[in-house]
Amino acid sequence: MRKLRIPKKLDYQLSEALLWQDGQFWQGGYHVKDGIVVEVPDSPVRNPNYSLPLVTAGFVDLHTHLREPGYAHKETVASGTLAAARGGFTHVVAMPNTQPVIDSVPHLDVLNSIIAARAAVAVTPAGAMTKGRKGFQPADIAALAAQGVRIFTDDGDGVADARILEEVMLHAKAAGVVVAQHCEQPGLRGVFHQDAASRFGTAEYPPCAETALLERDLELVSQVGCRYHAMHLSTAASVQLIRQAKKAGLPVTAEVTPHHLTLAADDIKEPLVNYKMNPPLRSRFDTDALVAGLRDGIIDMVATDHAPHGREKETASLEDAPYGVTGLETAFAACFTHLVRPGIVTLEQLLRAMVDAPAHLLGLEHRIQVGYSATCTVIDLSDDQEVNEFRSKGTNSPYLGQTLRGWPQMTAYASEIVYSTDSQSERVTQRAKAQ
Repeated sequence: MRKLRIPKKLDYQLSEALLWQDGQFWQGGYHVKDGIVVEVPDSPVRNPNYSLPLVTAGFVDLHTHLREPGYAHKETVASGTLAAARGGFTHVVAMPNTQPVIDSVPHLDVLNSIIAARAAVAVTPAGAMTKGRKGFQPADIAALAAQGVRIFTDDGDGVADARILEEVMLHAKAAGVVVAQHCEQPGLRGVFHQDAASRFGTAEYPPCAETALLERDLELVSQVGCRYHAMHLSTAASVQLIRQAKKAGLPVTAEVTPHHLTLAADDIKEPLVNYKMNPPLRSRFDTDALVAGLRDGIIDMVATDHAPHGREKETASLEDAPYGVTGLETAFAACFTHLVRPGIVTLEQLLRAMVDAPAHLLGLEHRIQVGYSATCTVIDLSDDQEVNEFRSKGTNSPYLGQTLRGWPQMTAYASEIVYSTDSQSERVTQRAKAQ
């Protein structure tokens, strides 16, 4: 397929495109003039033509670490959102494990001021569940919710005290917001899953570290009735727990990362630090169960858990290296290459998990509409690229050196091109350039 040439102004036309919207494909012309959508495909199709440019309102990531304020050497709002744009994301949720922690309105105001000045795409801050993310006292959930925060999490650590979590859940239910849990039982964190830990002579990170906390949480959800989101699942047992919870009618959703869908512990190789993540890659059985959960709709969303650490991770020992991988830029291409192309997951299933479901959880009106400013991503499903560079400050990716297929060719946000494969046409706003 010939690469798209996007002009400098957000004023372009595709004579025929494949649009993903309202849970189905539409085929026809797509035209933006002076930044405003003037034509969209209007014919739904059952047998889509995948050789056409794929147009969406952009991917939505519920799990992004932008690191600001406090850790700008790892990532910034500017560099992280430019990485998001390259990956086709037009909306990300920023995790609250910053310095200061996003546990109060004044701290939220600090982050919002940075976002307003520097973000290349939409950013929704998540709030911490507990003060300082220490797990001892609920954060000011009502006040943060009144300022528009929709998701609360202590991501990076689980809230282990059941009494504190129940109190958090009660506040969240009253405010109509979502509790998102990093399911990890304290004291059980290792480096790699079983066989890989033995193979590389490092500490084992057992599956029960995740499932024990998830099982406890779901019992609390059944008592309290708050909306609950399970973050970055990694085990087959966790998928079964979510399946049972949904069957019981609990208000539960779940996410899985591209790396947990496409890699397993037996894929780990040098450099080992690029495979150190939390939770770890697990057995092939677990990976297959996660994929089946996504395919069946038990797992609702694909979220990146984009966790950049700058170049500090490249020089650290395996034990000393921080957990996390760089994920925004490769998320769709990795899933398309390893899941959709082999026929394991359909493109429709992947788009529901990366566009529709996360937008629904956030309550977004995430559509491309005639007469509105253009926010969209255009993807070439035949484009092959080797993973060898990043816009993120993080370079810690398990896909380094792989050739992946299905890359965004252009991302526009609020009528401005924030990423394009045509370097002469890219317009990065002054907000995004500011460091």
